[in-house]
Amino acid sequence: MSLASSVGAAGRNYRTDVMQVQRLLTKHGCSPGPVDGLCGPRTVRAIVTFQASFLSSPDGRIDPQGNTWRQLNNAPASAMPPRPAQSPAASVARAQSSAPSSPNQDLLTRIPRPARGTINQGLTAVSPSFMVQQLGQPRNAYSANCQPITNATLQKHVVSESVGPFKVTGLRPALESLRTALQQVKREQPTVYAALGTAGMLCCRYIRGSTTNISNHSWGTAVDLTLKGVLDRRGDNLVQVGLSLMAPIMNQHGWYWGAAFGTEDAMHFEASRSLVSKWTSLVR
Repeated sequence: MSLASSVGAAGRNYRTDVMQVQRLLTKHGCSPGPVDGLCGPRTVRAIVTFQASFLSSPDGRIDPQGNTWRQLNNAPASAMPPRPAQSPAASVARAQSSAPSSPNQDLLTRIPRPARGTINQGLTAVSPSFMVQQLGQPRNAYSANCQPITNATLQKHVVSESVGPFKVTGLRPALESLRTALQQVKREQPTVYAALGTAGMLCCRYIRGSTTNISNHSWGTAVDLTLKGVLDRRGDNLVQVGLSLMAPIMNQHGWYWGAAFGTEDAMHFEASRSLVSKWTSLVR
């Protein structure tokens, strides 16, 4: 057997691949739920459960040529591979896998952020200078606190609308793109969609810890997301499972995932360089 692409957290999750993985996980006693080809939080939890027996930092992801795929195919049925030496990460994963589970708990389970080369493929993050060049300055002065846009040209394109699971204020083309992306999340990850909320979109301010660099929230082209009202903890290099499942869909629509930032920020999605470039003529 072989996989066409990755399965699990931040994976492509092609249906035939997911079904193969679900069958093997079931064979090894790690219940992924129905063998339906839909990779949801329960399937990721089952992957983490399986990995906890041989990885010190289970990541909930199976790559076609990776160690987890080899273990799934080679380990005896109903038997787990030998456990590695105890580590804090493995202990946490085992505790999570043996604890009573619910869909909401599984969504909020935190796993190591995916390797940077496996996410945001084909996308480039924007810089403050690029944003100013493309869209102009949102206002003349900034601080660490949120302030409104004062640029009259940009103001004309700022709207407050529902994008599906919540209402936000931001640049019109950004809301339109976000709404389309979240509709796909609804179709492919309905459990994640039902749990989605937001910590905000438009917020003219400096990037945290800076007094010179402007946050991309200042243009209303970035959004911070919550799951069941819970924000992912910034900078700990762990990400909520629910965010990892929707990230590949957001990437397809040109939204860059903040899990790849130097300081991990998995709750954050922002319009990529290619997406912003498309909007330049619309807001000038």
